[in-house]
Amino acid sequence: MQFFKKSFESQRNLLMRLLIGSTTLLVTLGAYSSYQVVRNVMLESLKKNAFLEVQQGGDDIEHWLTALKVHIETLANTAVVKSMNWENAEPFLKTEILRFNDVYSIAIATPDGWRNASGSSPINISDRKFFQKAMAGRTNVSDPLISRSTRIPTIAVAAPIRQTFDTTSSPSGEIHSLVRLDRIAQVVSSIKYGDNSYAFAINSMGEAIAHPNPALLMTIGKLTPKMVESSDRNLAAIARRMMNRQQGIELLLLDGVWKYVAYLPIKEADWSVALVIPRENLESQLQALDVIAVAIAGLAAAMIAVLWQVQAIEQGQLKKSNELLEERVLERTVKLSTTLEQLQQSQLRLIQSEKMSALGSLVAGVAHEINNPVNFITGNITCAHEYTQDLLKLLQLYQEYSPTPPAQVREHEAEIDVNFLAEDLPKVFASMRMGADRVRQIVLSLRNFSRLDEAEVKPVDIHEGIDSTLLILQHRFKVTGRAEVEIIKKYGDLPLVECYPGQLNQVFMNILSNALDALESQGHQSSTIQIMTQRSDSNHVTICIIDNGMGMAQEVQQRIFDPFFTTKPVGKGTGMGMSISYQIIVEKHQGLIWCDSTIGKGTTFSVKIPVKQRRNAEE
Repeated sequence: MQFFKKSFESQRNLLMRLLIGSTTLLVTLGAYSSYQVVRNVMLESLKKNAFLEVQQGGDDIEHWLTALKVHIETLANTAVVKSMNWENAEPFLKTEILRFNDVYSIAIATPDGWRNASGSSPINISDRKFFQKAMAGRTNVSDPLISRSTRIPTIAVAAPIRQTFDTTSSPSGEIHSLVRLDRIAQVVSSIKYGDNSYAFAINSMGEAIAHPNPALLMTIGKLTPKMVESSDRNLAAIARRMMNRQQGIELLLLDGVWKYVAYLPIKEADWSVALVIPRENLESQLQALDVIAVAIAGLAAAMIAVLWQVQAIEQGQLKKSNELLEERVLERTVKLSTTLEQLQQSQLRLIQSEKMSALGSLVAGVAHEINNPVNFITGNITCAHEYTQDLLKLLQLYQEYSPTPPAQVREHEAEIDVNFLAEDLPKVFASMRMGADRVRQIVLSLRNFSRLDEAEVKPVDIHEGIDSTLLILQHRFKVTGRAEVEIIKKYGDLPLVECYPGQLNQVFMNILSNALDALESQGHQSSTIQIMTQRSDSNHVTICIIDNGMGMAQEVQQRIFDPFFTTKPVGKGTGMGMSISYQIIVEKHQGLIWCDSTIGKGTTFSVKIPVKQRRNAEE
């Protein structure tokens, strides 16, 4: 009985040891397998983060190149550049160079390749690829080259010049801006991933655009080495993949050291950018996991607990790192989106400014050409009227002292109805004088509205500008098929106000045009626009323009001054009128502009500006 008891206990202990051993072995194998899985997952996540870093740097380069392209395309669409007159364009382009810090020169080339550039003599660039692509109708960024005028490494951002907005038309010339190569090096060198990491960029030929090793960069009098021909086979292989516009991240042996290389192509140019990261920078977060894996062989149960704890800590750190990186990416994306939106607004405002300048020149020219003959007519009407009065007086004396003229005279007198002529001729001259005065009034209003010679701040009569704007819009007050728009003026006693007259008239034109559009869209039976002016205090005046249209909803009022916002049908409004008006009042005149509207009752636009501008007041 005792033997069977001991045998049973021995078998039970053996079974327990086998069970514990097998369980430990299974746990160890499971823990080791888990370790390998976790390590690979974390390594892939870290590689993804590293690739996001180079991708973020690539996005910075993309947005920078996009800004350069938008800038040169905007210049190509300006009237002064389209004229292809270098003498007129050079001062304007010098101003653009000062405004855009990245650009050190801007040039305009004719179709035969001869180009003029700010600060250099004319040279022929017909063999340059960027010129050939631009003349083929493509905006492009060149590979690095040695400038023939400055003899420094540079890149060119080129765009075609067309005389129309038809993108299929043949270019009449080419415009390009020049950017120093060291500016690109600054952008590329900002891409980092820990100590001893560095970034480089290559062009379509496999030549280095930016690299921490100066021996690999373009210099005068020396051929630029190609990285695809490097003695390091791994580096040459990576360069070939970059030339083929591939992307990825790989672990390679470079210069006898294991390093990760993340690379991707640049869309806005035929370039690629790469980030070289020492292996320890990327895998440093895995070292603790490796130490724990060694201890698993002797301490399986404890290893499982520690492994889960370390894994939780690592995942928390990784999550926090990912969240921080995502926040940085989001912050930069918002910043770049804001910059792009500002560039678009600047482009539209530049086009709007060109349109208003052309309109002002046209209006002033027409007014000047009409003014001379009208003055001639007005001056001669007075003399003609006096002469006819003398002749009529003479005719009356003849009739009085020769009551019985010959028969032939009496017949002609009856034929032309002398009495009617004597009565109607003064009326004809009065009508002619009234028409000539009306034309002079219109000419004066056109000249007052254009204010072509008044680009600077000067004291003006606000009422005079409003009346000129109303006279120009008078054709819209009377439209067949609906009631006439009644204009009610309630002018207060205003002093002369220091302002930019032409720009302030543009604000009045935008507000009144919107009011007329609102009244036309509803077909109101009794349409009125009321204009009130008053001196709100000793230093400010207020102008209110009130219509009795359908009004606006609250959400529309909140966005009425936003760029590109419009409630008009597609093709009728640009959404820039009220945005430009806001800029003119708030930024140019240090004033206020706001809107009050109620559905079904109408809309009131109020403008409040100082009597004296702050700059003049300080002087």
